[in-house]
Amino acid sequence: MANEIRGDGGLDRRAARAWSLAAFLSAVPLVLFGGSVTTLGAGMAVEGWLVAEGHFLLFFPVEKWFRDTATFVEHTHRLFGMLVGLFAVLAVASNLRRPRERGMLPAALVALAAVCIQGTLGGFRVLANDPELAFLHGVCAQVVLAILGANALVQSGRLERTMQALPARASTGVRGASLAWGATGVVFLQIVLGARYRHALRADGTVLGHVFLAHMLVAVFVFAAVILASERLRRALRASTAELPAAARRLPGRMQALLGLQVALGVLAWMGYRPNSVGPLEIVFSIAHVLGGGLLLTLCLQAVLWTRVLPPAESAATGEAGVTAGEAEMTGEARAEGTA
Repeated sequence: MANEIRGDGGLDRRAARAWSLAAFLSAVPLVLFGGSVTTLGAGMAVEGWLVAEGHFLLFFPVEKWFRDTATFVEHTHRLFGMLVGLFAVLAVASNLRRPRERGMLPAALVALAAVCIQGTLGGFRVLANDPELAFLHGVCAQVVLAILGANALVQSGRLERTMQALPARASTGVRGASLAWGATGVVFLQIVLGARYRHALRADGTVLGHVFLAHMLVAVFVFAAVILASERLRRALRASTAELPAAARRLPGRMQALLGLQVALGVLAWMGYRPNSVGPLEIVFSIAHVLGGGLLLTLCLQAVLWTRVLPPAESAATGEAGVTAGEAEMTGEARAEGTA
């Protein structure tokens, strides 16, 4: 482990971690501003995409930027998008300079590709003024946040160090990974339903009843899936004989805490809704609820990565029992030989 930050490429390792983490952290306000755009209906507040109202995006005049709330929210959202893209490019560049390590460069490339696709979707949504693209852009925003969070975990090196610290084993955490994948899939479905509901909230009331009921029903499955996946991960962490990072041991608790907070935010957002106006309660709680969904998806995807590294609790217990039985058998044979 000491060699991890020394020698050739040590600086590039730290840079890749830093840029990947910066991309994830800067995506948090990006999602918040994106949620604000949807809530306020500000998606078309600024005409054009890379060239906005006759100005290249970075040189958009300050007086136009602050001319009204909708323009401020939309243009700030675009600027954060460019910032996330810059950090994702720097993370890839740092990986190209560092010593080749398993999974590091591919993870950075996937994160960059996700950011590029999301940015392109946003641009096409503005140019075409297409509500369906706006819906798709909203769904992908939380997926990209989760991918950036997973990439930050990969680039941190914690997974690789844990794999090296664990003894060789015949089985992997496939059972735990299946539960984590299931939780990730159900949370994603809930995000899709939530995005459909939000984008149709004041545009098409005919579908709201069905979508809202589906969103409420899937919330029950989300609750069960996240609890099961987090508890399975907790058991695997407790059974591990290796010294694990604190971030891994805290992950199950964070998943459950965020799950509870997300339920509360959803209820508060629903209570704050008013058909004829967008009030402060709806703005605050609905946008926080959107971010909470993306963060919950992030934690579930990180749980997938950890359960792929750790052996299942049952295997760890069986392995320890097998070692103990083997030692007892060898001791018995030694005693028999001595007696003879």
